[in-house]
Amino acid sequence: MKNIGILIFARLNSRRFPGKVLKKIIFNKNLLEIVFLRLKKYLNLKIIICTSITKRDEKIVKFCKKKKIKYFRGSLNNVFERTVECVLKYKLDAFVRINADRPFVDFKEIGRMVSIFKKKKLDIVTNQLTKNCPKGLASEIANSKIFLNAPKEKLKKKDKEHIFNFFYRNKKKYKIFNLSNKYYQANRSKNFSIDKPLDLIKVRKIYSYFGNIYIPTKKILSKTNEI
Repeated sequence: MKNIGILIFARLNSRRFPGKVLKKIIFNKNLLEIVFLRLKKYLNLKIIICTSITKRDEKIVKFCKKKKIKYFRGSLNNVFERTVECVLKYKLDAFVRINADRPFVDFKEIGRMVSIFKKKKLDIVTNQLTKNCPKGLASEIANSKIFLNAPKEKLKKKDKEHIFNFFYRNKKKYKIFNLSNKYYQANRSKNFSIDKPLDLIKVRKIYSYFGNIYIPTKKILSKTNEI
């Protein structure tokens, strides 16, 4: 596994909050940039913004070009296909999946996942199987081969949007490891993603409290009730 990348999935046509990934959060940085910078600072992995070919997402491409960030464009609705094409273009042996609406993306948790994935020769390392992960902190790393070899004719409509569903549904056929985290379990009922405009206020308040965007997620979780 020499070539492992991080795919940040981003689009502007969110049903509940259109354009949210480019909304300014703090320190003149938008949501997508904060997610990217948190990952880049602590993880020595190739990072690619995985967006769509729709005209609306030209703004994401423009942002990537301005910041000199790698990007890929594919199908809007068939995210599974977009993932496969991105993996092939960048010749990734494995990839971490991250959604761009996660301002507190946990770079340390992802580092643990990558380490376990390399040592145990697994198909997937995830933190979602037991449903003890707070919304907005879910992530996975997968061997690219399982996506390249997945039987496309067996994919349901929802599998094309939620790209790990097929593998979770057929988990007996794959080597899947679920990573537990006591801080996640203690906060599993909370929402740390951005779903609506009001969530921006909460995120800005948390980052203002700490004074920087690189604060570890564990520290954020331990202080959430005080902020």
